[in-house]
Amino acid sequence: MNRQTASLVTQVTLDEDRNVPDAKPDLKEIITGRGHVETEELRCSGERANLKGVLQYQILYLADTEDRPAECLEGSLLINEMISLEGAADGDTVTADWVIEDLAIEQIHSRKVRIRAAITFTVTAERLCAEELMTAASAGEPLETRSEILPLTRIAVQKSESFRVAEELELGNNKPNMGELVWQEVELRAADCRPADGSLELRGELSVFVMYRADGDSSLPIQWEEYTVPVSGQLPLADSREGMIPFVNVRLSHISLTPAEDSDGELRRIRLEALLDLWILLYETENAEVICDLYSPSREVIPKEKDTEFESLLVRNSSRCRLQERLSLPDGGRILQVCRGSGRILIDETHAAEDGMVVDGVLLVNMLYVSADDEQPLRTLEESIPFHHLIEAKGLDSGCVSRLKWGLESMNIMLLGVGEAEVKATLSLELLVFSRCRRTLLQDAELVDYDPEKVRSIPGIVGYCVQPGDTLWKIAKKFYTTVDEIREENEEIGEDVKPGQKLILVRQPDRQRSV
Repeated sequence: MNRQTASLVTQVTLDEDRNVPDAKPDLKEIITGRGHVETEELRCSGERANLKGVLQYQILYLADTEDRPAECLEGSLLINEMISLEGAADGDTVTADWVIEDLAIEQIHSRKVRIRAAITFTVTAERLCAEELMTAASAGEPLETRSEILPLTRIAVQKSESFRVAEELELGNNKPNMGELVWQEVELRAADCRPADGSLELRGELSVFVMYRADGDSSLPIQWEEYTVPVSGQLPLADSREGMIPFVNVRLSHISLTPAEDSDGELRRIRLEALLDLWILLYETENAEVICDLYSPSREVIPKEKDTEFESLLVRNSSRCRLQERLSLPDGGRILQVCRGSGRILIDETHAAEDGMVVDGVLLVNMLYVSADDEQPLRTLEESIPFHHLIEAKGLDSGCVSRLKWGLESMNIMLLGVGEAEVKATLSLELLVFSRCRRTLLQDAELVDYDPEKVRSIPGIVGYCVQPGDTLWKIAKKFYTTVDEIREENEEIGEDVKPGQKLILVRQPDRQRSV
């Protein structure tokens, strides 16, 4: 089973100034900016973890030159944080999820910008632990056992893997040859993983947007292309089986877009290389038959018990939240053409409700468009679209263990008029809920001789009137006999007994002889 030993939500703030490189023209105005976190190392030592990584940033800006209206400033900011994880230990598996809560880019002057970012990391330490269950018992003398069924959920696979995507994208026939890439955006959408026998099947798509300058002709405006790249493949996983319950977090960790030549030697291709990081959890459920009680008619049984906590799958539900919103330019400006629409999901709060889990959050929409303003032909509009969604999960309460993941499945922005556009988006949410049960289970038992005085005090034949709460098992155990012996002496009883029934109970001869 998987035990969470520590969990911490921490925010890392970055604040740095960066100069525009000498090879780049002066900065006139910032159009938009993007950020992407790459974690390089997460190592746990006792109750402390060292988180290392970088924030990769891109800044699209309006240049102070007529022949190069748009430029891109790229770089990275170092992340190096020591995190206290109370309860964690060496050997625990430590994972980190992140979300960029805020990214503010401010122009200081034409050759310098200030970058401020707030990144929230959720760091979790988990430990695989095993519990032994008594499923059978035997001895060199009569032994009676009673079993019960425990619905259990166990970890079958827990590991991290990487999946590489390599594609060459062609420019459209009506597009000029590429001179220089100016801006790029890549988003992972509709990611889905399903276990198969010996492998994990990965499906999804990459939404790719590139903006470039045409080769050799400065009179041509900035060009752009948008692609949808299917992601499909199999990861070998020896322990994976069809029918297992997956919870796989897929994140786009590294992106590279470079111009490439076609068969004619012209720059009309874009080489895409992407790395997907997968944190894989595969569960399997079973109904384990375990011994919950035992005794011997001939000797005293001293049980050895242990308090154990285990999890059982309660709910697995995939849900979709559809959003539709109109976007309007605040200053009465005009949109000539929508270039690109991108989105990020921020979850503000989750809580259990009567019928499931309520998820509140916002979809942050960024629309890059061509403006009618010749002074600033490229602009962006940023809007926050709130959402409130219920994922159905019957029986969910505060004692349950839940795992939630979310992603952007699709998003489209359509121009409605000169100053209006409409965004339609579908968010995917997947919820896994486990009920947590604490039980006292048998681990072992020891046989010792009965106290002779105690045995002599019990008659060899007893007439007994069944009391409320009695079962055949309880009666047999109390009077040093067996359920089969009781049925043999009392042929009229059924599967169990009822209060008021009268029984004849006879101690077993084997027990009498041993005494």
